[in-house]
Amino acid sequence: MDRLKKFLNEKKVNKNFKKAGAGYRLTGDNSSIAAPRPVHVQQQTSQMPPAERIATADIAAQAAYKRMNLGATQESLTQRNIRIRALKELEKEKREREKCASDKLDVEVENHIIDTREFEHSGAVSGVYFTCDLLGGDEQLTKNEMREKVERFLRTQLADDPLVASTLMIFSLNGPDKRENASEIIQKYLTNLIENPDENKYRRIRMNNKIFQERVSCANGGKEFLLACGFEEKNLINNEQQEPFLVIPDDKALDTQSLIQALEILQTGQAVPLKLSRNAAVYKLEANQVITNPKLSRDVFDLDVAEIKREQQRREADVEKFTTLRTREMREKDELMRSYRYNYTLIRIRFPNRFLLQGTFGCCEPFYAVRSFVEQHLAQIEPMLFVLKDPISGKVISNDTMSLNELNLLPAAVLHFEWDSDVQNELMRLGREVLYLDHRFIETAEPFTAA
Repeated sequence: MDRLKKFLNEKKVNKNFKKAGAGYRLTGDNSSIAAPRPVHVQQQTSQMPPAERIATADIAAQAAYKRMNLGATQESLTQRNIRIRALKELEKEKREREKCASDKLDVEVENHIIDTREFEHSGAVSGVYFTCDLLGGDEQLTKNEMREKVERFLRTQLADDPLVASTLMIFSLNGPDKRENASEIIQKYLTNLIENPDENKYRRIRMNNKIFQERVSCANGGKEFLLACGFEEKNLINNEQQEPFLVIPDDKALDTQSLIQALEILQTGQAVPLKLSRNAAVYKLEANQVITNPKLSRDVFDLDVAEIKREQQRREADVEKFTTLRTREMREKDELMRSYRYNYTLIRIRFPNRFLLQGTFGCCEPFYAVRSFVEQHLAQIEPMLFVLKDPISGKVISNDTMSLNELNLLPAAVLHFEWDSDVQNELMRLGREVLYLDHRFIETAEPFTAA
């Protein structure tokens, strides 16, 4: 662990290093899907849409039910029309979603399909950006761009400290499952060598082995770590055929101390830390200008295809709920069940002098992160006491330790800034101008526009 920390700290202060440089298909097997057969007119002259068939069957069922329950309260014509219209809309939406899902499932998991609410906003947000102290900390890139740059940097470090560089590659450039699988198998290789230094069978790894291919070779840094431990690539005869192997020489296999050190480095491995960039922006509002909802980047959401399907099922269930009287407790429970997962949230702070401060936050960050962000942009007024209010309820958000997720400030929220009443009264008593944002940010503010 100390060696990893030392490596990261050394690279942070060295400015020269800053320049360093599948999917599961819904359609399944195409061969197993029979070609559509032509429908003969004599057999079937018309096909009603599913929603209309459901509606027709529903009307017949309602009539039968009415005959059986003459004294019971029946569904009104308005309720039935609402339900039929909703069913038609759901059928149309379901077809569009299925087409969209089938087109997108070939893409990597990172390119998740995003909820349709993404398109209900104006174009204010271009993406979520990160910085990295290891690379200098002054460049803002998307997560994928930053990972690519970190990978290029770490590969340049393989010559200087291959063990640490390859460990950082394993933990920084792979997803959780791939990272854990690679680490587990490599630790097993090293443990076998440490516990059985004289066993020749543990000194070579067949590279065509299924486990090696699926868990080590496919992981960024996996093969590089084994090479750093002393393994060498060689072609050996196996079952009368030449195959590639990783083989560790006798002297390095008997160097138990070095193998133990390599194992400890892997066991204490960590990812290169990336910092979420606030991507701060200051806007100037016109008098009575409405703050429209921002268009959120796909990075803000964390939905996959399975969740899209569950969302469709939820909406179908909502059709019945719309025509049913529900208590407040039942409605609140429904809201909890339909909650979405978000990675980040966009927070906007509106000031009384018609300026707007905007920043990006992680949903698990505490509310005091927002307060700290605001403080960094304020004019220097002592004491710096202020409150942030929910504009709808008018309530002050006073619990600084609660996360933005717990406060339901996602995927975007607007808060109103007010100086503490005592501070504002004192400024007015002294005849001083009530300032808000520092003049540096006011001078660079852009007009707030909505697409």
